[in-house]
Amino acid sequence: MSILILEDDEPQFIWDTVNNLQLAFHPIIAPEGIFDYKSLTAFRHSKNVAVFFDRNLLSSFLKLCKQGFLNDEKEMRIIALLMTWILMHQFFISPGLAIKENAVKSDDNIIAKTELKQFNEAFDFYPSMMWLRLAQGEIDTIPPFKFSGIPFETQISYHREDDHLLMHLASMLHVVYLYRRKDLSPLDKVISFLKWNCKYLLICQYTNTYITMLFTNQEGIRPPKGVNSNRIEIIMNGCYNQAWDLNYLSNWSTLYYDEERQQDAFIFATADVMLKRIFINTHGGGNYFNLIDAIFPAKQAQKIVDFYEQQLSPNNRNRPNFGDNPTQYFKDLIKQEKNRLHSFINT
Repeated sequence: MSILILEDDEPQFIWDTVNNLQLAFHPIIAPEGIFDYKSLTAFRHSKNVAVFFDRNLLSSFLKLCKQGFLNDEKEMRIIALLMTWILMHQFFISPGLAIKENAVKSDDNIIAKTELKQFNEAFDFYPSMMWLRLAQGEIDTIPPFKFSGIPFETQISYHREDDHLLMHLASMLHVVYLYRRKDLSPLDKVISFLKWNCKYLLICQYTNTYITMLFTNQEGIRPPKGVNSNRIEIIMNGCYNQAWDLNYLSNWSTLYYDEERQQDAFIFATADVMLKRIFINTHGGGNYFNLIDAIFPAKQAQKIVDFYEQQLSPNNRNRPNFGDNPTQYFKDLIKQEKNRLHSFINT
């Protein structure tokens, strides 16, 4: 990767456009996807900063490098803009979670290692100034890159499902069940989910935000694809995709929760509108109770707050016992929720 030379108003163009599009997030310094220059400068001088790409960004990056262009011009400019912003701040890029998503779906670790090699090859190949010119619209294509096709040498098993993903998959299956229950009000659905979650799984702040906004029909928040299908395999595919979206955020949270004492730090980049709204409504306007107060009438909001404080607070909650084999516990829970849905669909 060559040197990036910025002139005149080019740094401001990059800075303003990334902030205006809200493409990158951090729970402390950019909870709404808007970075303050002073805070970000101090952050990058005190930490080794890496940027997570979601699957869509990584796929678009690799496709752009392979073809030399994208049919969706806005998407192409966004990729170039992010690359320029990252290079300008001398950040690293971490494609691991995005690579893992594709590997798990295909159950193929060779594909994952090949994608990692492709990413590294492409990152090293293109001059930094080319990304800037593409972002500015001064050029419309870049030279296509011919990937070697050689897998990256690593012992990491990208194709193995992790426990976070399995927990989210079980949760999304239960979300579909509640979403289809026409006899339940939005308040009933939220409390029912929280009760179920309390009984079976760890609490995820992003899942709480998602289900609360989903059950109250907030703009930009979608149910898993195929939610109204009567075919379990279609519902499963939709739940799997939604579980992966939440999995990015929850996996990332295991890294940033203790960030003050760590040398490494991570920023999450996405152009996905729903992921942005989940993150912003989790971190940008206070805590979960603030979200509840903003969405529900006062009496209904208080019912959720009372339940949460009685059942889910650290002092009162009895955490579920996952036993000696948590992975099997989660798989059994997924089977339970699939059976529940199957029975519901066929009644």
